[in-house]
Amino acid sequence: MRKGVAIAAAIFLIAGVSWFGIHRYRIARERQNSCEKRNAVFNRRVEDIKRDAEEQLKVGANKAEITRFFTAHGIPFEITSSEAVGTLYTTGGCAPLGCGTDRALIGVRVKIDALGTVMDKPVVVGMYVDCV
Repeated sequence: MRKGVAIAAAIFLIAGVSWFGIHRYRIARERQNSCEKRNAVFNRRVEDIKRDAEEQLKVGANKAEITRFFTAHGIPFEITSSEAVGTLYTTGGCAPLGCGTDRALIGVRVKIDALGTVMDKPVVVGMYVDCV
C-alpha cells in the first residue's frame, strides 16, 4: 500500500513539475513573440522615417518642407541656425541586455544654412534610451 502511495505521489509530483515547466515555457515564448513583433514595428517605423527623410529633406529643401516633414511624422523638433533636430520618444520592442526599460527614441538631424535650407543628407537613428 505504501509503495502505491509513493508511486502515485511521485507521478503527481512529476506531472506538476512538468505542467509548471510547460506553462513557464509558453509564457516565455509568448513574451518573445511579442518582443519580436514590437521590435519589427519599431524598426519599420525607423526605416519609414529614414526613407521619408531621404526623400523629403534633400539638399536644397526649405524651412517649410522641413517643418512639414517633422509635423507629418509627429516628431517634436527645433530649428537652430545650423540644424533642424527632432526627437520622438516611444517604446521599442524589448530592450537588449543592459537596458533597463523598453523606452526608445527616434532622432532626426539635418544640417541647414542660415536661411533654413538643407545643406546635407539627414541622419536618422533609432535607439533605446535606458542602456548602461
